Amino acid sequence: MFVSSLYCYPVKSLGGQSAQTLTPEGRGFKDDRRWMFVEENGQFISCRAVPGLLLFSAEVAGDELRFRRIADGALLGAVAGAREGIKRIEVSVWDDNFQASLIDVPGLDQLTETLGIPGARLVYMGPEDVRPVDPRYAKAGEEVSFADGYPYLITNTASLDDLASRLGEASLDERRFRPNIVVSTDTPWAEDDWTALQLGSHRFRLPKPCARCIMVTIQPETGEKDLRVLAELSRYRKVGNKVMFGMNGCWEGGEGVLQVGDTVTPPA
Repeated sequence: MFVSSLYCYPVKSLGGQSAQTLTPEGRGFKDDRRWMFVEENGQFISCRAVPGLLLFSAEVAGDELRFRRIADGALLGAVAGAREGIKRIEVSVWDDNFQASLIDVPGLDQLTETLGIPGARLVYMGPEDVRPVDPRYAKAGEEVSFADGYPYLITNTASLDDLASRLGEASLDERRFRPNIVVSTDTPWAEDDWTALQLGSHRFRLPKPCARCIMVTIQPETGEKDLRVLAELSRYRKVGNKVMFGMNGCWEGGEGVLQVGDTVTPPA
C-alpha cells in the first residue's frame, strides 16, 4: 500500500488543494482548515447549507490567503495578513464552542459576495485557540482544527473503485469525499480493519469510521449532484442510521513531511 493523493483544505467548506507533500501536525496538516467563514453570531457556515462554496478553493502563500474558482483557476481575491486577527471571538462548529481570531481586512465584503455568503466573517485558528477532539474517541490532549470532528480523513482507492463499479461508472472523483490522505490498495473496505497506520515515518491512529452526508453526492467544480452515490452507500455501508466511507484519523508523531508515494503499513 502507498499514499496515492494528499489534500489540504485551508478554509472549511471550500474546495481543497492537491499536494505532493504536506506537513502533519496534531490538529491536521499544516494550514488545513485553519480558516473558516462564520455568521455574525459566530456559527460556522457550511457547504451543507451553501453548496456553492464547493465551487471555490483557497490556498496559502505565506500570510496571504488566496481564493480561486475551481473550474478555471481564476483568482477571485486575496486576504493579506490572514493570520493577524483583530480580536478573539467565540465561534461554533456543531456542538463545540471555542475561541478564534477575527480577521478584518479591506475587500473581504466583496469576496464574500462573490462566494455567495454576503456579510460572512472570516476567522483563523491560532496556536492559542483550543478545540479538543470528541472525548468519546480521543486520547488526552488531542485537538482538531475547524474540521467537522477529526484532524484527518483517510480513504482507500479500492473502496472508491468498488463503489464506482456498483454504480456502473468507470470511476468516481475522490474529491467528493474530501479526504486528506488517499491510500492505494487492492482490497475494497480493508480500512474496516484498520485501527492504526504507519505512513512513511508518520503514525496515525484511526479511532472510528467517518459518517457521510448528502455532500458526497456533489461533484467538485460543477456542483452537479448524483444522489445515487449516497443511496448506493446506504445500501451496503450503513451502520445504524449512519452511512460510512473512510476513516477518521489522529496523528501520533513522525518526522518531516508526508508525501505521495510513501509506503503505508497497518500494525502487525
